[in-house]
Amino acid sequence: MFKTSHGRDALGFLAMAVTLLLIHTLVRDHFYRSVLLQAIIFAVAATGMTLLVGFAGQISLGQNAFMAMGAYGFAYQVQKFGLHPLFALGLATLLPTVVAYAIARPILRLSGHYLALATLALGSAGYIFASRWTDVTGGLDPGILDLPKFTLVSAWGGDQFFPLAALCLMLVTGLSLVLVHSAIGRSLHAIHTSELVAACSGIQVERTKAAIFALAAGCAGLSGALYALFMRSFNASSFSIMISIELLMMVIVGSLSTVWGSLIGALLVTLLPHALEHFESAKLFVYGTIMTLVVMFMPNGLASSLYGSLRQLVTAGRKA
Repeated sequence: MFKTSHGRDALGFLAMAVTLLLIHTLVRDHFYRSVLLQAIIFAVAATGMTLLVGFAGQISLGQNAFMAMGAYGFAYQVQKFGLHPLFALGLATLLPTVVAYAIARPILRLSGHYLALATLALGSAGYIFASRWTDVTGGLDPGILDLPKFTLVSAWGGDQFFPLAALCLMLVTGLSLVLVHSAIGRSLHAIHTSELVAACSGIQVERTKAAIFALAAGCAGLSGALYALFMRSFNASSFSIMISIELLMMVIVGSLSTVWGSLIGALLVTLLPHALEHFESAKLFVYGTIMTLVVMFMPNGLASSLYGSLRQLVTAGRKA
């Protein structure tokens, strides 16, 4: 389930880089560019979720809280302290990482639906704080207003945010691939299979789970900071518990067994609302139907199923 060759992943990483470059060069329509940027931003958080849920087997419904930390932490640093957006982006990623590591051990002692409920409570608390701590967040009204447009070099002109978001996605994806193929990835596989057997094998289960929980939170924080920089004005409603559910959908629909699944899931779940904008009442029904069909007929997710089908076609073509 978790075995992918280094060569295929290296080729996939190169293909992703080329695809992002082509999108930046060729897609000029503002609407389509904005939709693809949203997919990239959410893919950053979904990649962290894939490591946590798919590889470590630890469910989390509290990622919206970490996204909110990243977004508000970024906005506060830029508006109150005048930090350069790149420095603020790094610190906004670090904040939820540290907080998540601090709270990980007591939370991750739970399992199954108890863990889901605990992280759901965390996500709900994060939304309440974002709504009520108006001195920092602005609450639901007015929220955060008029963040500066990202410009790295003023002489370059054009859209400089897309390359930043694409670079962040590549860094997160590259780091995730390295982890999956390392001893840490093998430890995660062992923990996912059986925590007791992993502990007996000498793996420090609690520390590894806490580290991957913190990493996933850092990815969510980076995603939230990118979202703040992209939107420039937002409020607490942007970080409701539905964000965590959508991230979980991205991971499940894409694939729990490969990092690439989060990219496909993020693209699909981001595009769906726009495809169904004239069918508002049917959105939840369509989401539920897709989730049900994927779980029933593609239990490894779209990415793994599509790759398996393509491999079968290639093998059949060679035999013919």
